[in-house]
Formats: sequence, structure tokens, C-alpha cells
Amino acid sequence: MDIFVLEDNPIQRSRLEKIINELIKKNNIPCQRLFSTASPDKLLDELTSMGNYHLYFLDLEINDYTKKGLEIAQLIRAKDPYGTIVFVTTHPELAPKTFEYKVSALDFITKDQDNLMFKKNIEECLKIASEYLNKPISEDSFIFKNQYTKFQLPFSDILYFETAQVAHKINLITPKKTTHFYGRLSELEKSDERLFRCHRSFVVNVSNITHIDKKNKIVYLKGNYHCLVSRRYLKELEEKIREIEKR
Repeated sequence: MDIFVLEDNPIQRSRLEKIINELIKKNNIPCQRLFSTASPDKLLDELTSMGNYHLYFLDLEINDYTKKGLEIAQLIRAKDPYGTIVFVTTHPELAPKTFEYKVSALDFITKDQDNLMFKKNIEECLKIASEYLNKPISEDSFIFKNQYTKFQLPFSDILYFETAQVAHKINLITPKKTTHFYGRLSELEKSDERLFRCHRSFVVNVSNITHIDKKNKIVYLKGNYHCLVSRRYLKELEEKIREIEKR
């Protein structure tokens, strides 16, 4: 699990970092890293790759703008639909606003409560997030793990995987976003029988194929996405589609 803290007050940020580090050790919570910053842009820049499960502690008021945290939470949701967001704030009255912003926050923790209760609330959020690590997102979730990364998402969201321009990196294409992680296509094609290596640069989710342009050797998927298919894999891919459709 990666933990992110967005807090523009250096005293509050230091307080939160200290408490989180103490509770991680106390509860043996699997945390790969704790990234803490006062800059919304720096936090968002860190979300360029798919890796561990993410937990966010966000201040609502950044640079005297009361709802900035809610707007940042929306941008986080666009990049990380399954992460857990916790607001740490002096404005608990804004809790209902999360429904309008559709960011699905786990908790609102007020800064001005006594330190014991503040720490208890943080601890509860850490424990809940830790439990989410191994909880399936849906009944048909895709779970992938190698020495560099671990993630899960609904299998139906997967359109295809492709090799990235950066060596050893993979792009995962879904209707919501494109994410990046370190891995190999050979690992992915073996991870689920519905995934098929249709080209040396692409592994496609056969369940989401709508049709194949044999002449131009293009596979079309739901949402008008497409990728290439090699001539030598055309017949095998068609057989795979028929096999999936029979189920």
C-alpha cells in the first residue's frame, strides 16, 4: 500500500506523518511508501503508474481555498478509481459535499480534536485500508502481481495491454483511463484464459472484442478502441472469440 498526504500546513503535515509512521509500525501495516506534500500538483504527478493500493489523506483547504481538497479528490478518482480517500480538515460541515463531488470518502477527520481521538481515527482508516488490500473489487476481478507491482480491477474494465515506450513498462487501457506499470506481456497472457496475445505488442481482452477488420488487421473493442493483430494470430483469435461466446 502507498500512502499519500496532502497538507499545506507544515506543522499539521509533520503531525500527520509522525502519527501515520507510528501506527504503521504498531499495526504492522504493509506500507511501501509514505509520500507527503503541500502541493496538489506534486501529489497528482506521483499517480502516473499503477502499483500498490493507494490511501490518501487530503486537507480540504489548500492555500485558503476551502474546497480545493474536494477538487483534488475528483482528479485522484479519475486516475485511481479504487483508492481510499480520507479528508483531514477543520471543515467537517463540508462532508455532504463529497456526494456532489462523487469522490466517495471513507472518513472526515477533524484536526482540532484531541490528539488521542485524532490518532484513533487515523488508525481506524489505516486498518480499513489495509483490509481492502486483499478484498476483491468485484466478483470477477483481475488480480495481477509480480516483483514490481500488485493491483486489481474488474476484469470487464480491461480492453488491452500494450508495450510502452519505456523499456519493461506496460500500458493498461481501460475505458476510464490508461495506467502504467512494470511487467511483461508474456506474464499477462498467461494470467487469464480470456487474455490473448494478438500481436507482439498487444494482449487483448477477448471478452471486449466487438469485431475484427481482417483486411487491415485491426481488432476493435467496446468504446471504439482498437489495437493491432498479427496475421498469424487471426485464426486463433477468432477461435478464441467463439470459445468465449459459447460460455
